Amino acid sequence: MVDVNENPFDGTDAIFERKQPLKKDTFTPDTIFHRDEEIEFYINALQDVIVGHDPNNVFVYGPTGVGKTAVTKWVRDKLEEKAEAEDIPLTVIGPINCRNYRSAYALVNTLVNEFRDSENQLPESGYSTDSVFEFLYEEIEAVGGNVLIILDEIDNIPADARNDFLYELPRAEANENTPITDAKVGLIGISNDLKFVDVLEPKVKSTLGEREIKFGPYDATELRDILGYYADIAFREDVLGEDVVPLAAAFSAQERGDVRQGLRILEKAGEYARMEGADGVTEAHTRRATDTIETDELLDYFEHDLSSQQALTYLATTLALIEPKHEASTKRIYNLYSSIAESSGRRVKSERKIYEFLDQLSMQGLVRSAERNLGRKGGRKYIYEVTDDPTDIINAALQSSYSDAVPSNVNGILEHYLEDEATEFEAPDTTDDEQQNLWQFT
Repeated sequence: MVDVNENPFDGTDAIFERKQPLKKDTFTPDTIFHRDEEIEFYINALQDVIVGHDPNNVFVYGPTGVGKTAVTKWVRDKLEEKAEAEDIPLTVIGPINCRNYRSAYALVNTLVNEFRDSENQLPESGYSTDSVFEFLYEEIEAVGGNVLIILDEIDNIPADARNDFLYELPRAEANENTPITDAKVGLIGISNDLKFVDVLEPKVKSTLGEREIKFGPYDATELRDILGYYADIAFREDVLGEDVVPLAAAFSAQERGDVRQGLRILEKAGEYARMEGADGVTEAHTRRATDTIETDELLDYFEHDLSSQQALTYLATTLALIEPKHEASTKRIYNLYSSIAESSGRRVKSERKIYEFLDQLSMQGLVRSAERNLGRKGGRKYIYEVTDDPTDIINAALQSSYSDAVPSNVNGILEHYLEDEATEFEAPDTTDDEQQNLWQFT
């Protein structure tokens, strides 16, 4: 029973010293671990700015949580520091996260406002796209010297604007139709999609990929060093059991080699210890955190890492997988995607777009596909699987802003799916219409 007259909040924290270091996206570390080679490539690519040459365009890619943005910020700061010491004109904009923009207009508008003071900001609408590009070129020429623009999650730039934007911006000073005559423009693009450059037009690929730097996943030993560094800052002295950091590192290495996942495990384990009123964080707390981290991580994907169309495609793939037929073909995924998008009041994209969304999900390691030969029927089709437990995906979707797209009877279908899996039940083939009738869309 709760005493309503007693304040339940505690003014002290016996476990955490500072939680911010566990929020990787909002904390800038003083030390960069196990990225010496990538930093060397970066320095070599940007050295031209310091010695008087035009800035190079740099494309940085790799999975999430492997240090791309942290290294970019560190190199940016060092470059600005050196340029100031050598009296070299340099203006750096970004990183600007492209995930937040769904049109070229919105992104370029933001870039313009990065150059302007608070009294001269462009409104969010009212001009043509050509006009805001012109404003951007005018701002670049006005500051002059070397201008370096850093775009994070560059693969989120809308496809219909991607080629023009990524080709024109780095070459703006060479285009006689822009007002740029003295400024020198360089672009740094950061992407989680390893195949992003492959889908660009050849001329854009050549421009964007002048210098490419690949970040691979961390191994368990590297993660132990990195997580240990953050843990020393975040937790109070002597509260972590000796197995906590190694266990979090081992689990993260087995999954994706992702620092963010390891930090989430440490934070969750610390919270479990604090809730219990324990003196320290134990192996048991850490194992409990790993048991729940999957849903938390997937929720983060839904809320932060996936576009709305990617999220709906991911949910549709999961729903197709748990149906009695247990087969997520592209056609079936599209039919379900259309239903959940329409029922939740979201825009329905073309079937051709689904291939693009599925490919993007595959690049992020969320789905995988297998090609099936149809034999005498002729042709081939692709069957998809999700790489995480469907239960975790659906639980995350239900907790996310896409909960209105989840069919109301999903738990019943999921229960039957789990029973079928346990008994190796093979359901009879059903038509697409029959499968469609399984779901209750509200």
